[in-house]
Amino acid sequence: MNFRDLMLGALSYPDATPDKAVRSGVALAKRLGGDLWLASVRVDIPALRSRLADALVRIDQMIQQEEGRSLESARHIEACARLAAEEAGVKLESQILTARLYEEGAVLCGPARTRDACLLPSGPAVLADRALAEAVLFGSGRPVLVYPEDAEVTPGEGFEAVAIAWDGGARAARAVADALPALARAKTVRILVVTDEKPQAHEGVAEDLVRHLATHGIEAAVDHWPAAGRRIGPAIADYVAAQGVDLLVMGGF
Repeated sequence: MNFRDLMLGALSYPDATPDKAVRSGVALAKRLGGDLWLASVRVDIPALRSRLADALVRIDQMIQQEEGRSLESARHIEACARLAAEEAGVKLESQILTARLYEEGAVLCGPARTRDACLLPSGPAVLADRALAEAVLFGSGRPVLVYPEDAEVTPGEGFEAVAIAWDGGARAARAVADALPALARAKTVRILVVTDEKPQAHEGVAEDLVRHLATHGIEAAVDHWPAAGRRIGPAIADYVAAQGVDLLVMGGF
């Protein structure tokens, strides 16, 4: 049970997705066991209709230069991904898409809808990363795997430790269903229930999830982690750090 059809989204303007993040995306495709389609986005900057501004600073020429810079960055991303894919043994196809400035997320949503999952890096180098991830997560209807730009992922077979943030709700259930191929490739699967934070997240709420995962050949243990006055985000982050979790599965909000 693997992800077969994966997508990696990359930005070229005003900040380009770093080489390290491109290599990590390819490495994650290797760990997930699927073929990878790279969609790097070049921008189309709308022309300003001002004769005075164009006469003073040659706006049209500046726009052409910036669009050219975006295209060169997109081509560089493709070259970086091809090299990483050859080294990792990942089947890669790529395409440079064109999007109007600030509409990159909408353009990536379309192809993401027909992929098993979309891989997207997240900051701090590219400020638009978070907005892009949110746009694809809520606009594509498909799972999104967000990973840090500044920590390089190495190619491998599966994951050491995967955790599921579980409260028994519909969003968590959808995330688990989408993540089953990744869970099957993990050496260890743990179910995290943050207690004392919401009424439905109580001891025993994960028992039937343990049963369900077992029907897919996935053995899971349950950890009850008190919120201890923390908000849910910091509580989960503390758990991930303390337990050395490689991949976190959770519902999208």
